[in-house]
Amino acid sequence: MYMSKVSKLPLGPSALFITSLFFIGVVFWGLFNETEIVVKYVDAGPVDRFAIGQVDQVDDLPLYVIGLENGTLRAIDTRLEGTSCLANWMPDDPRGRSINYQARHGVFEDTCSKKIWAAAGHAIGGDTPLRTPQLEPRLGTDGKQHIFVEFIILDIVSSDEN
Repeated sequence: MYMSKVSKLPLGPSALFITSLFFIGVVFWGLFNETEIVVKYVDAGPVDRFAIGQVDQVDDLPLYVIGLENGTLRAIDTRLEGTSCLANWMPDDPRGRSINYQARHGVFEDTCSKKIWAAAGHAIGGDTPLRTPQLEPRLGTDGKQHIFVEFIILDIVSSDEN
């Protein structure tokens, strides 16, 4: 009985070669499809301006700062991921009383879906909280301790412009 020997390429080197080609392609795709991410820190004001349970908007941006029960501060970004919608602060809305500090009124409400979040950004009747950007205490131009809030601007640059 005659058996021919058929040579097969070993699986390991073939998989390494294909994987390497894939990731080289990913690198080249990234070079020609830039995403410019700009991170800036916005001055939210002096530390002594904030109070526990108080929600303050930062400039006219979709950023808010709230004083938490433990005496710390939290920033809230009300831009909703994957949509062009915003959650607006509704200070007199009673739907947040059950979860807000000291049973205060107020919720963030999505202008599109009408979903709501508590003053500290926790989801009410949902599972996705609002984003909480980084806070950084620094000296302001007035010599006082200020709170600076991280604000991310995502700008997609098309390959036609390059």
